[in-house]
Amino acid sequence: MKIALVHMRHAASGGTERFLNALSRYLAERSEDVTIICRSHVAPSHPAIRFVRLRPLSVGKAQRMWRFARAVERHIRAADYDLVYGLGKTWTHDLLRIGGGTVHHHLAAKPQSQQRRKDRIAARIEAKAMAPGAYYHVVSNSRQSDREIAEAYGVPAERRSVIHNFVDTRRFDPARLGDEPHELARELGLESAKAPTFLFLGTGYERKGLAAALKAFALLESDATLLIVGRDSRQAEYEALARQLGVAERCRFLGEQSAPERYFALADCYLLPARYEPFGFTVLEALACGTPVITTRHCGAQEVVTPEVATVLERADDARALADAMTYWAARRHAPGLGQRCRALALSLDIDAVMAENYRCILDVYRQKQAHPCQT
Repeated sequence: MKIALVHMRHAASGGTERFLNALSRYLAERSEDVTIICRSHVAPSHPAIRFVRLRPLSVGKAQRMWRFARAVERHIRAADYDLVYGLGKTWTHDLLRIGGGTVHHHLAAKPQSQQRRKDRIAARIEAKAMAPGAYYHVVSNSRQSDREIAEAYGVPAERRSVIHNFVDTRRFDPARLGDEPHELARELGLESAKAPTFLFLGTGYERKGLAAALKAFALLESDATLLIVGRDSRQAEYEALARQLGVAERCRFLGEQSAPERYFALADCYLLPARYEPFGFTVLEALACGTPVITTRHCGAQEVVTPEVATVLERADDARALADAMTYWAARRHAPGLGQRCRALALSLDIDAVMAENYRCILDVYRQKQAHPCQT
């Protein structure tokens, strides 16, 4: 089967990019003919994967997005792919995956004054992508996103599926890491610390709730360390908040790191008090490393966790509730079997099992297209 996977950016990092790399490799390993249609790319995840680069002349992000979508439409009309799988920001596809929630709902949560031209163009593209007849099927990575798709665009239930995100349990594996977490603890001066270590990891501090994490950390009655891994253009403001709260000496802003698994394995608890997170790969990555999680009902990953390994908060801004949850998990950090329970849940969403589910969906859509070739 000749399959085209479409996304503007093919890269090694980013949630959609990780999915693109994993799916393209899985398909190529099964001898499918895989082409990635993109504007830019890095090395493929399998040597058999080909690229089609479309770089129409454009100025600015909004125009770049729109012209890429138009170029994809022209290319696909002239090509002979058996199935086209779009990963967002285009409107020409048989199967569409929404991995970051709908643009419609993102904009609804923003004041009009903060909406940029790029946002409005993305909304127009999404509306075309979800129009009746534009797709055979739409996949989302959480029930939260699935509800958004139904509410915003009326996509029928029989044309929607939820396939949760995956975790690479080979990479995020304490057994594979061996002594690396202990070495990291020595590097950070934590090797002799008896106090618990909390971890916040992510890009986009506001949306992922770092302010709430710092405020909750300041409420803890016992000593602890908070590691902050990731980047944000407003990092200085959060460092100032830590000083204002009197916890700056116990907070470590470590920037972006190439081996997040070392930090997950080192931590006693992972914090993702998100204001909005369509799924949250990092929740599964922490669990795969044997580390319990605190998140919120605004994070799609809350759909797959259990109270045995995670606390799900009702409100992202409830610092008191977050502090109580941090205290709870700090007291249980040496509990027998906790790490195994965390990893067992992650193993149920291992990359191979989730990619197999995506493959079955692709085959189903291909059969629909063969039976009803003019429906899109």
